[in-house]
Amino acid sequence: MLRPVPPLPRKEPKAASANGTGSAAPSATRRNGSTRLPSKAETGGRGLEIGAAVWVSDPSQVWTAGEVTQSTSSHVVVKLVSADSPEDDLEDLEVPHTGGKVRLLRRDTTIVDAAALQYDDLTNVPELHEAALLQAIADRFQRGRIYTLTGPVLLAVNPFRHMPGLYSPEMLRSFVSAEKLQPHIFSIANRAYQGILDHDESQTVLVSGESGAGKTETTKFVMHFLALTGAEAVVSEGEKPLSRVERQVLRSNPLLEAFGNAQTLRNHNSSRFGKYIELQFGLEDGLPGSKKRLIGTRIRTYLLETVRVIDHQPGERSFHIFYQALATSAHLPELDGMVREHLGKIEGISCFKNLGNSRCSELLDDTGDFQATLAAMQTMGFHAHEIADVLRAVLAVLHVGNIEFTVPAKNSEASEVLPSAGASEDLKAPLDEASELLGLSGTQLAEVLCYRTMQAPGEQVIRMGNTTKQAAECRDALGRYLYHALFKHIVEKTNASIGFKPEATFCGVLDIFGFEFFKVNSFEQLCINFTNELLQQYFNNFIFENETILYQEEGVPWQDEDFPDNTGIVKLLQSSPSGIFPMLDEECFVIGGTSGSWHRKLIQTHQNHPSFGVVKLQNSTFIVRHFAGPVTYTVDGFLEKNRDRLSQDLVRCLAGSDWPFVRNCFKDSAENSVSRAELIEPGCRAQGSSDANQIDALVEAVDTKADGITFKTFCAFLEQSDLDAHAVLRALES
Repeated sequence: MLRPVPPLPRKEPKAASANGTGSAAPSATRRNGSTRLPSKAETGGRGLEIGAAVWVSDPSQVWTAGEVTQSTSSHVVVKLVSADSPEDDLEDLEVPHTGGKVRLLRRDTTIVDAAALQYDDLTNVPELHEAALLQAIADRFQRGRIYTLTGPVLLAVNPFRHMPGLYSPEMLRSFVSAEKLQPHIFSIANRAYQGILDHDESQTVLVSGESGAGKTETTKFVMHFLALTGAEAVVSEGEKPLSRVERQVLRSNPLLEAFGNAQTLRNHNSSRFGKYIELQFGLEDGLPGSKKRLIGTRIRTYLLETVRVIDHQPGERSFHIFYQALATSAHLPELDGMVREHLGKIEGISCFKNLGNSRCSELLDDTGDFQATLAAMQTMGFHAHEIADVLRAVLAVLHVGNIEFTVPAKNSEASEVLPSAGASEDLKAPLDEASELLGLSGTQLAEVLCYRTMQAPGEQVIRMGNTTKQAAECRDALGRYLYHALFKHIVEKTNASIGFKPEATFCGVLDIFGFEFFKVNSFEQLCINFTNELLQQYFNNFIFENETILYQEEGVPWQDEDFPDNTGIVKLLQSSPSGIFPMLDEECFVIGGTSGSWHRKLIQTHQNHPSFGVVKLQNSTFIVRHFAGPVTYTVDGFLEKNRDRLSQDLVRCLAGSDWPFVRNCFKDSAENSVSRAELIEPGCRAQGSSDANQIDALVEAVDTKADGITFKTFCAFLEQSDLDAHAVLRALES
């Protein structure tokens, strides 16, 4: 049995010298005297004969084709090959046998172009190294083969265009009950389904990849296959109607996407939360001999990016539901008078501060998508008054975000609500609009935003004013918490409507947001990438265990260090007390702590860590060398985003709302409130700790449910329209 080659060892760049260049060994030089930028690993051309076809490492293209034209005892000369350039214009590259940083690998000329189509599984490629794998994937992609297997792992390249027939009923039917694993997501779903049928054991499909790589769409293809196959909706001549559970499972996606997805710089429908869906199977009506089909589902969600409720990068959007509701207010079903009245007064997204800098992709249709959202809510059993409650909460979040504060004339350390900010001919002041929607009086809401109470030793309660900064943080915490409570309500209602049977076998599908790296990366990206590090660690351990068994069975010698390990990166991020997240949490409770002071402590603590770095001349940044690649983070706002200033005063106030929906949202928090003194940071909690707990719960759930699973697959999805070799390599290495 062939095995995939472990990723190449990672080498850290050498320190820069005084003149700003690295003190590296001699690099390959062109005949015209220019220097070719080095690659990471060092390999010469020893053993390569004249005329040998080779791959040449290239920092821009990863690998470039070449041919050896000279070979001496000290070096080889390689002519770079390009189909787009005349032969006279091609450059010669001199590569020393030792000390150089250009890598040369043998190139098999028999597997190029259409010949690559025969390699559905990359482990069968004759020259099994990364250059050959990249070439095979690229050649297959150019010919419309977006799926490729690497052993039990399915790789896919997002084509960003419609692929006629690739997911048609006929294509789905062709994979039902097929025994051989084939390069298609339907084949992966079928393998999981057959594991449930044949072995009565639960299965797991993990979908991973960079942001915008197509993970959410792929999750829907898996769910689509499992729902239709179990119902024999595409298998038999006389199609059986879908059951209530199957219809609800398929309709749940638009609902979750409306409240949990948003447009980012790289993806118009990016999941801003993670979900683990357990699709349960059992006998129809308990009849022996019938085929197992969907009988229940449980959706678990993780790490909703509530910061996006408050702000987002220019060119992005907040969650879809805000724009959908505002774009289609005139086409809504019968609603109660308050929601209809408030929607009728809004002229568009420009009315709301938190929706500023929004740019709508041409691929989004807010009006049509909202109709799908409403249909999904009705399928999930939402009644008209419940839909009205949901929209009322959406409006409340938006109006809360418009509340502004000013410094009172007689107290520079306090705050008060700016009375007329945001008011218009139709809209009242934001405080009045928000308080009415929340079921409070304006005085009540202003009081808990601008003041806080603290329990002093004994029974005395001290009332203190919030600064304008603290009041704004309290307002933002309210918006985030309210939206999170709304999202939680949507998920709980969906789960309750579909139903779940604890003892049934299931196929678990994990769809978690992918590795992210933008021009500016902040707290949200660090949380997302930390999640991916933990899942990568789980993936590494899974592959390591399986490869170990395989090597032992075949008597193949191996060493532990041949396998990838990101344990050091995980410890850098989460180990207490000196990990990045624990240090951030600690700084939130330091009097006068700032993102800048936290940044200085990070550098002092981790400056010599191999996975940590700093950017010269950029004082507010740091680098984490993640398993998937280095990311530069900007520390501005880290502390503010990590703080949760949802004070107990605010919680208790909203728990007494006249509106039952809000009252229920805050009831549990009010009952669980503590009476201890809050003397340093009243109401301050660390968001990073909460996220870390959710991440640990996620990995534990996936790992626990993996017991007894006979087959698992990890789908690594790449985001490229024109194939980017760097993106492909990142996926292969991870």
